[in-house]
Order: sequence, then structure tokens, then C-alpha cells
Amino acid sequence: MLTRKIYMKLSSFLKKLTFFELLVSVLTILQLYHFCILFSNYSFPMPLLYGPLFWAMYQYLSNKSESVIKRDLLLGNIPFAFFVTWYFILGDTFDWTYFKWYLPIMIIVQIGYPVVILFRLKGTPSKTEGFVLLKQLMALGMGIFLFVGSVFLKHYIQVDVFMGINPIHAIAVAMVFSLFMLVNYMYSRFHAVEQDDVTIPVAEDSMLPADTGILAHCGGELVRAMEVDRLFLDSKLSLDKLSNHVGIAKSVISHYLNNQLHLTYYEWLATYRIRHAKAILMEFGSEYKIEAVAHSSGFSSKTTFNRYFKERVGVLPSAYREQSSLI
Repeated sequence: MLTRKIYMKLSSFLKKLTFFELLVSVLTILQLYHFCILFSNYSFPMPLLYGPLFWAMYQYLSNKSESVIKRDLLLGNIPFAFFVTWYFILGDTFDWTYFKWYLPIMIIVQIGYPVVILFRLKGTPSKTEGFVLLKQLMALGMGIFLFVGSVFLKHYIQVDVFMGINPIHAIAVAMVFSLFMLVNYMYSRFHAVEQDDVTIPVAEDSMLPADTGILAHCGGELVRAMEVDRLFLDSKLSLDKLSNHVGIAKSVISHYLNNQLHLTYYEWLATYRIRHAKAILMEFGSEYKIEAVAHSSGFSSKTTFNRYFKERVGVLPSAYREQSSLI
């Protein structure tokens, strides 16, 4: 029973992943695999995958469309495809020519993407968890570059920069920190989704309102609270606060939403917020950043806004804005 419950939660979470969270998940899996093979096979060109992934994460946070992100991700992985083909052709045969080309390109990728991303993020306020995570990963990536560079120097000019310290060990420690940040981010997102999906339980069926008049009154008050009082614009609007405002018990509101509208409280609230956001995007177009639209519509974070918008509209807010500008 417990296993099934965990499976259902994970299944629900995976269905609600934003493209950014999918990129973070892929990066986490890749780093776990890389950590496992780091000491036994450091010639496999795994590091070439990270730069394009970081760039895709940056593009998502910069409101680029998924089509552009996927295109750049594909182009960015051409070096990896080239060297992984070369790697498998060589098999167990050591070939210094491979390393002579691979190491410089790997270092360019390792330093190039973080430098460009950090430069573009300079002065950007870290208002979302995604921006914070990306900045931390880029700073850590710069540190890893120092150790990768030491491997390069040792192989090419026989200079031991760290005086006996194995750079691979240092890289492994840095990867542990990176994995911790990635797993912590995904756990926080899982917890947030789980909280969004919570419905308020009612102790017994006998306590539920059977009178259609009560339910009709509840529905009318909820519509008034949303469409007249516009409570949905309050990013901290809880069921308790809504209950106090309309003067109706939480159990009645929960019963009405779950059984009459077949929505959880947060799903119902999101419908009003999304409707408001769509109006802003259509009327003002590119005058407002996506994050500003999210906050002005009552969402506490851009990530949650993107997830609900994609679920209900079928495209991300940035893509919807582009489509609206063509009308």
C-alpha cells in the first residue's frame, strides 16, 4: 500500500514537471552516472554534456521558447556526439591523439558556458529558486574548471599545480556538492507540488452539505470572492483566509470544489490566476517579463506559474505571448 502511494505521488509529480525541472532531472542523472565512472573512466566525454544543459536552463529562465531551447541543445551536443563516437571506435586502445583534441575542447566547454551564463546573470535578482540554483552551479563549475585545468597542465607540460593532490578526488567532492544542490532543488519542487495537490479532508460524509441551496450559496460566494473581490491576486491566499472572507466553513468549500467542480483548492485558484495572466499577456505583450506577470496574477513563483499555465493552456506563457503578438 505504501509502495503504491509513493508510486502515485511520483507519477503525479513527473506529469507536472516543467521543462526546467526536466533539465534538472536529466542533469542529476548524468552527474550520478558520471560520479560512478569518474575514477575508472575519465576519458569518456561526459563533461561535454553539461555546458549545453546549463545553457538550456539559462534559456528557459530567460523565457526562450522550448523549440529554440531544444534546437540549441541539439547543436550544443555535437562535440559530445563526435567524441563519444571516437571513444567507442578506439575501444580499449589508448590514443593520445584523442586526448590532445578532447582535453582542450572539454576545458573550453567547462569554462565557456559558466562564464557566459554568469556574465548574463550579472545584476539579475535571484527571485526564483531556478536562478539561485543556476548561479550556484555556475560558480561550482568555475571551481571544477580549476581542477580540470590542472589535469590539462599535468598532461601537457608536466606541471603539478596542486602538489600531489589528485584533481580527480577534488572533482568528485565538487560533484557531490553539485548533486546535493540538484537533489535538494528537486525535493523542494516535489514538496511544493505535493502541497499544491493537498485537498482538505472531511471527517465524515454525514458532515458534508447535502442541501443544494447551501452548495449554490457556496458557489455564488466563491465566484464573488474571485471575480468581484479578486482575492486570487493574493499570493498568500489560503483556504483558511478564503473561508473567513466568505463566512463559509472550510469543509463546505472543500466539498463544493472537490465534488461539484472536481478540482482541488489550488487547481481552482489557478484557473482564475491563469485567466488573469492570459489577459495581461494579450494586452501588454512583451512590456512585462514573465516573472512579473506571474506575481501580478497571484502566483508566488514563476515555476508554479509555468506549470499551471502549461497544464491549462497547453503552452508556456512565453510561447503564448509570442502567439498572441501574431494575432
